[in-house]
Amino acid sequence: MMLAKTVKITTLAILLGGLLGGCDNSTPFGIRVSRIGEVKGNWEKYSTVYLEGQVRKRVPFLDSSAYLLEDDSGNIWVVTTATPPNEGQPVMIKGQVKYQSIPISGQELGEVYILEQKQIEQKQSEQKPPQ
Repeated sequence: MMLAKTVKITTLAILLGGLLGGCDNSTPFGIRVSRIGEVKGNWEKYSTVYLEGQVRKRVPFLDSSAYLLEDDSGNIWVVTTATPPNEGQPVMIKGQVKYQSIPISGQELGEVYILEQKQIEQKQSEQKPPQ
């Protein structure tokens, strides 16, 4: 009886360890963060994603704005109606993957972008000390 209980507990611990340990690109919140290069390269298989990166550029529009989010795999434009993060600021977002078709002279020059749903986390950018 005691042996069966020990086996069950050990099996459960191994399964949970495998499930929790097998999640790649997860945050402490348990959110799976996608890589920008993967999203841009296979945008059809994504609908909603979590991305993390650093803001490189900001562009204002009339009722919204956009910012270029970059990680070590690439960059992508994020359109938002909220106040965009500052250039150089690290941020994690949740957003919908969108594609804007731009056919020109028989060529498809469309662009994948993210429609921001929520800014999950803004981190303070690390300032390098003056040299």
